[in-house]
Amino acid sequence: MTALTDLPLLSDDTADGAASAGTGGSDAMTRPVRRMLWRLTPAPAPGSPRGLTGRRVLVLGGTPDDAERVRGELRARGASVLPGPSLSGSSAEAGPVPDTLVDLTLAERFSADADADADSCAGRWRTALLRTFDTLRHCYPAWSRETSAQRLTYLAVTYHGGGMGYHPDDDIAQPLGGLWAGLAKTLHRELPNCRARVLDIALGDRADLPRLVGDELGRPYLSEIGHRDGARWTLTPDAVRPGPPAVRLGPDDTVLISGGSRGIGMALARRLCAEFGLRVVVTGRGRLPAEDTWDDHTPERLAERRAELWAGHRQGRGVADIRRDVGRAESTWELVGHLRAARAEGLRLEYRRCDFTDPGQVRTLVAGLPGLTAVVHNAGVDRPTRLPNKSDDDVVAVVATKVDSFVHLVRALRERPLKLLCTVGSLTGRLGGMVGQFDYAAANECLARLGLWAARQLPYPVMTLAWPTWARLGLISNFEASLRYMAALDVSEGLDHWQAELLAGSHGEITFVGPLGRALDPVQATGYPMPPSLPGYAETYPKVFHLGEAEVFQPHERLCSVVTFDPATSPAVGDFTVHGTPAVPLGMLVESAVRGAEWVTPADVPDHALHAVEDLRVPWNVLRCPDGGPLRLRRDIRARRSTDGRWRLDVAFRRVDPAGAMTTGADDADCADDADTARLRLVFGAPGEAAAAATPAPSPPAGHHAGALGTTLLSAAPVLRWHGVVVPLARWRPDGRHRIVAEAGRCTAPDLWVVPQPPECLVPVAAVENIVRAVTERAPGLSVTHDPLTIRHLSFPAAGTPAGGPVRLEGDPALGVWSARHTDTGRTVIRIRGLAADGI
Repeated sequence: MTALTDLPLLSDDTADGAASAGTGGSDAMTRPVRRMLWRLTPAPAPGSPRGLTGRRVLVLGGTPDDAERVRGELRARGASVLPGPSLSGSSAEAGPVPDTLVDLTLAERFSADADADADSCAGRWRTALLRTFDTLRHCYPAWSRETSAQRLTYLAVTYHGGGMGYHPDDDIAQPLGGLWAGLAKTLHRELPNCRARVLDIALGDRADLPRLVGDELGRPYLSEIGHRDGARWTLTPDAVRPGPPAVRLGPDDTVLISGGSRGIGMALARRLCAEFGLRVVVTGRGRLPAEDTWDDHTPERLAERRAELWAGHRQGRGVADIRRDVGRAESTWELVGHLRAARAEGLRLEYRRCDFTDPGQVRTLVAGLPGLTAVVHNAGVDRPTRLPNKSDDDVVAVVATKVDSFVHLVRALRERPLKLLCTVGSLTGRLGGMVGQFDYAAANECLARLGLWAARQLPYPVMTLAWPTWARLGLISNFEASLRYMAALDVSEGLDHWQAELLAGSHGEITFVGPLGRALDPVQATGYPMPPSLPGYAETYPKVFHLGEAEVFQPHERLCSVVTFDPATSPAVGDFTVHGTPAVPLGMLVESAVRGAEWVTPADVPDHALHAVEDLRVPWNVLRCPDGGPLRLRRDIRARRSTDGRWRLDVAFRRVDPAGAMTTGADDADCADDADTARLRLVFGAPGEAAAAATPAPSPPAGHHAGALGTTLLSAAPVLRWHGVVVPLARWRPDGRHRIVAEAGRCTAPDLWVVPQPPECLVPVAAVENIVRAVTERAPGLSVTHDPLTIRHLSFPAAGTPAGGPVRLEGDPALGVWSARHTDTGRTVIRIRGLAADGI
């Protein structure tokens, strides 16, 4: 699906990160979320794995025996296996940079027994995870510059039973593997061409590990694959409503919320106190000021305290230290304000100081709450920064606050008869995090896996709630940036969902997904199944459908991919023929260009803000299917921002040779012979700008051959033929001295594509085909066709109008001016200039 995600920075019990930006409530950037459960489903048939010849592979982690057996298998498949990293200090020694990392992670059984040493269970991830981060730092300079979408791979192995912990018989032997799963699904944010995979097996199936690793390295796409019972599995989201209330909460209950001193934790605490009259104990690491000083914690005094702290800069104090102290002061003032307000409202809200990464403090806290009946583990920190700047201390702090704290809680709660245990997760774990959130995503995905593990250890419901960003509440350091990934969650709606899950006594991982934003890249899009129930599906799915197999990707600059038009899945290919051979209709080619361009335009260009297609030139031979089979075209899209603020994307389509080889030259698309290349330019811009037709088209960039070759006149027997079975044929008739008109019926997505989920069109295919037909067809059995076809300008004034509806067509063949209006709405869906019946 993809990735589909927004990525929340959840409330924190420390001063790390930004202070809460508000108390919640409705926000213009919020959208309703949908409750999604992930279920285990058979993975699509994989086909034969590709060879590994030429791959430079580095194997990390696992047991020495497992690692050596995997290396041997990869060598036998043609890979060049590099020696393991030699760590010196905090960074790997200089050496060859691999293009493939195989991370065998922690291949040992997890234990959280009360008498186990802390360093041997909760803290065992440190050495292995920091080794992974160290190796990725070594690879980062080369990997971040990589433009090939098929060279880099990171494959992490987890040991959750082969069903990612979702099969009822899964032995979740090592839930800490979730750290690498969350990390893997976030790599594409900073390394956009790294194809990350997670391979899950049972710990007892490691004898087959070398073969499975070799096979999965040669199979791209899905981010998570499990192997159990001789089959491949993946996870697919389903929209499922919560169960009916099954847990009673009332005045006799005591709820503990770790990290609940601010943000969404405090919002939940106040809601539970008010709704059920129960007692809530929230925690934080900071010391609570003496109660007789609370009246002094006014906004004015906070402003003075900020000024005092910043004055220290004149005495040489560092800015980072001052900001940390300012954050702590703001947190203290916020906490005091919440406690005073709760007391005024008669709420039974208390604060206890506790560092949940310290097992002794956790035991003491729990022992001091004999009436405890429910626990919400909400503690968390986020220190977002790009990987080269992320220190080991940052990684440990972020992961330990989520992961070690949860293990300490499970130990302390083993003998307590709770009603439920709820952990607060994030979509960063399930779908991958934002830039700078490798460790935060790792911690949240591990928390979800630990929740599945704990549910097998404890007699009461254990749930993990994976949230998107809450609207301006919590640790979100850049709220506006987060909206590029997913719409935010309204605070009131979030609290309603949270309360419903607690009362239902839900089990397992529950995700709350909002409409996806624009910050979706090819790696994430192909990594997840995308069901129609996914919020924002109608806007996101068509661009994923038309992505093709990416070969080169440079964010906001270039996408080169191979797209396939198959008569078996598109009946329109064959309903139109060139020289009697099934061919791709021109409108579908333009649709492919428009949808492909959505991967390259930046996030600040609104969806579907297409103004025009310029300088279209299509040799008819490019559209013909070889021997009636699938037509594979290499589509190369290159973007540039022009002086008028619009984005112009030059698109080239070339037939793929039988071997499918890609030319290696950087400017190969620009230098191609126009006789074998279809070209067009797309103009994107913000709504409300003047129509592109009013702006003179800029000169083509160097190497653009829109007018380089003349046209050939093909006459006599029709070169082009539309059979009218899929695309309805319009009957043109005179309407005055120079104008002709016609009506074309509906041509919807299910007409064009015979697939389970046909993608909606932006381009009115029936209108385009009937206008081209009017220009080329003189009479039945006679045509005059120019090869290549050239059109100077196509514009789409009514973006958002259904492209498949019936249209009224009109045009002036001599002037080459045409238009189509939607019959039901009267809105103009396309205008064409520069397509004359007597040549251009």
